[in-house]
Amino acid sequence: MITELAVEHVEFTCGHCWHRWTADYDVQHYQDEDGSDWENFSHSGVPTPSPYSTDGAPACPRCHRHWVGHLTERHLLPLPTATR
Repeated sequence: MITELAVEHVEFTCGHCWHRWTADYDVQHYQDEDGSDWENFSHSGVPTPSPYSTDGAPACPRCHRHWVGHLTERHLLPLPTATR
């Protein structure tokens, strides 16, 4: 079950060339039938690992090294209502 939808504005700063850039990620938080919490990220409609992890860190547009981002803004979206 989806528990929260949000758009997160993520900022990146390359530790090699110091280039700064931002990106928006759509985030779905949900809870499975066992009660475990999970989250799914997407960028421009494409599923992606978390930008806050080394697996999901995007490449710097200038030097192509990968850097983990940090959250700068978060906007909650209304949850869809269930229809029966």
